[in-house]
Amino acid sequence: MKLPHLGRKEKLPFALTGKPDRISQTMFGKYGEEKRWEALDAISMPGQSYWQKRLLLWTLANENIEMRERSWEILDNLQIEYDLLINELSCPMWQVRLGVIRLLAKSGRLDTIRLLIAGIEDYHPNVVDETKRSLVRLIDNAKIRKLNGELPRDEAQDALNALYQPLYTSKRSARFQAIQFLFKVAPLDEDLFWEMYIHLDLPQYTVLHEEFIRYQKEGSLEVLYRGLMQKDEALKERLTNFLAVAVRNSGDNVNYHLNALRKMERSEFVSVAHVLQHYRILVEFQGLIKHMNPAERIILFDLLEAVGAEQNLSFLLRCLQLDDSRIRIRVLKILGESQTLGLRTEVYEFLTDSDEQVLLATLRYLQKKGDLSIVEKISHLTRSKKKKVKQGVNSTMFKITRDHLLQDFNNLSPLRRMKILTMLKKMKPKFFEEIIYLSESPEESDRIKYLKILEAETLKKAVPEYRRLSQDPNAKVRAQAIMGLGRINDTEILFKMIKPFFKDPDGRVRANSVELMPEARPANEEIIRMVKNAVQSDTLREKANAISKLLKWDYPEYEKPLIEMLNSDDEWIKSSALWVVGENNLPHLVGRLREAANDGRSHVREMAVRGIGKRGTEEDLRALMPYLQDPDRNVRVAAQKALRARLQLSFEIA
Repeated sequence: MKLPHLGRKEKLPFALTGKPDRISQTMFGKYGEEKRWEALDAISMPGQSYWQKRLLLWTLANENIEMRERSWEILDNLQIEYDLLINELSCPMWQVRLGVIRLLAKSGRLDTIRLLIAGIEDYHPNVVDETKRSLVRLIDNAKIRKLNGELPRDEAQDALNALYQPLYTSKRSARFQAIQFLFKVAPLDEDLFWEMYIHLDLPQYTVLHEEFIRYQKEGSLEVLYRGLMQKDEALKERLTNFLAVAVRNSGDNVNYHLNALRKMERSEFVSVAHVLQHYRILVEFQGLIKHMNPAERIILFDLLEAVGAEQNLSFLLRCLQLDDSRIRIRVLKILGESQTLGLRTEVYEFLTDSDEQVLLATLRYLQKKGDLSIVEKISHLTRSKKKKVKQGVNSTMFKITRDHLLQDFNNLSPLRRMKILTMLKKMKPKFFEEIIYLSESPEESDRIKYLKILEAETLKKAVPEYRRLSQDPNAKVRAQAIMGLGRINDTEILFKMIKPFFKDPDGRVRANSVELMPEARPANEEIIRMVKNAVQSDTLREKANAISKLLKWDYPEYEKPLIEMLNSDDEWIKSSALWVVGENNLPHLVGRLREAANDGRSHVREMAVRGIGKRGTEEDLRALMPYLQDPDRNVRVAAQKALRARLQLSFEIA
């Protein structure tokens, strides 16, 4: 049997006579299987002609499986002309058409998609299936080429143009099935995909929107959500209008939407989250939380966290009522990490939750947002039989108490500070090691705070820290460190440490050095001499400390410089002198305190009232009652303290 007509004669590179004709007759005639194999071997030799390649293609329709496989081995190693493949796309034998489809896809060129689409309309299901498989392979190969920077833009453009065309056909057309491959090609050039999309007419982009939902299981939604990162506002408006409705009507399919968002890079995810928030699509997601799988719920909360918890507070609080421990834990985490949201009392109900993980999450939340009032509310948990709960509550109580101490340090009385520090040290013996970072802070206030906290540390451990910070370049820090050394009871050891600071360039440091000298006259003459030298200082506080100390040591001649200071017209000199009178037992000078209490200068009145509180008679103290309404608050506070200390009277100060 002769080979059927293969095409117009003028298109063939030879006449149908001679050797090619004999090979054709042998391949397809009645000469037996052995002759066919001989003919196949003949055309498998190097340098095959156009005609021989065509014969190989037609051999794919042979009934012999081994012969078909041999033909494929040969074809897989051949370079076959495109015009031959295109011609054979209309071959009457479906096996040949299938082979041509596979060979076209093997080329790896995206612009062959235009040709492959025809296979979707083939009447034979095997050709249709092979076409779809070939399109998938071709597109997957193009993705690899793109990663390697080997994919020309014009190939992607040609493929997108071809795949957009079925939108203009009827949905009942077989070619319309090619739309699913449009979503697979889109990631190869997203900008071009959306540029073509925005130019679609209403019927076409409406159909495309329907296909996004139809192929949501196959990943079309990933393309859709990535479109939200496009800068074209008209495009974004069109997409968000569609998405809002699609999400609202999605029901259980909302999980496909969230799963599409899961695959984005973090920066892209955050960008899309803000778009969803702005166009109120995030609100639509919130309304479907009961339809979401546990894993997809977590993605929703990632979105909420990306745009800021405070913007969705009411929803987060509603989620605390869901019977889902993972969601409760996540909500507590978001609320705890928010910089703008304060303590929510709704979380108190979880302090009795039977779920250990929820309880621990609640404690972590209270660590970040709680205050001292929380300590009492969670104290019952210290008796828990669960080790982790017990550790969690202890950690929470410690952190809240520590934060309270550090934040309100300057507003706490020394007695209150010491009580809190003792409690913290008991809760965590290494507490001081944890806060050593304060001593290295660039802020002078933190270093001073650290030195004051060391008052609760053992003297043996505290002294090295005092000595280290006494070398601080900041004078205030040095002055505070020296005061810490005052805890040393041995006068000689203390003086040896303090002695260099009598020559410190800063008057505050020198003043503290004088203040730390013993109350009783020391036997060491060098101490006395250095304090006497301090009387000549130009720093008022140093001079006042030195005079006060010498008067305590029974050097009455130092009343003379004190009287000179009391007679001064300078507010600060007089105030310093009044302080000395208040610190020493000088009954004959108490009258000076009464006089100064009527001074027009507030600082002088304050020092006078303080002195009366320490050295005045009971009558003098009662005379301080009007000072509770003094125009200056510091004077009012001084009067209050004096009356409270000596007469046990208490008044509120405005």
